[in-house]
Amino acid sequence: MLRPLSGEDAHALHCISGEAAVRRYLRDGEPVKEANITFSPVGQAGQLEAGKPATGQSDPDGYFVLSTFSKYDGALVGMHTVHVSLEDTNPAKCKKSKALTLEVKPGSNDFTIEMDPR
Repeated sequence: MLRPLSGEDAHALHCISGEAAVRRYLRDGEPVKEANITFSPVGQAGQLEAGKPATGQSDPDGYFVLSTFSKYDGALVGMHTVHVSLEDTNPAKCKKSKALTLEVKPGSNDFTIEMDPR
């Protein structure tokens, strides 16, 4: 079930209701903990604002749940530019950032993203 946003964008954007999708970040099969994840909606031509980004942080097992308007509510449906960043002090033996594009669909979404080696 989808929950419409309030305000002037209610006709175009919907938020995934319930628990957000679980994602996992790996490097050589090992979990990457404390990765900061941002899903930023990609707007269409002529659109002034694409929507509020969803954010999360991976746990010690590499899993995370996104939050947009409230804790763990997920991400807006549609295409997203995804940014993953790690602090310089993070011991993971991988690059400290990655950018990619993913599509969030209505319902449950599950992505496994391999972080790039240094």
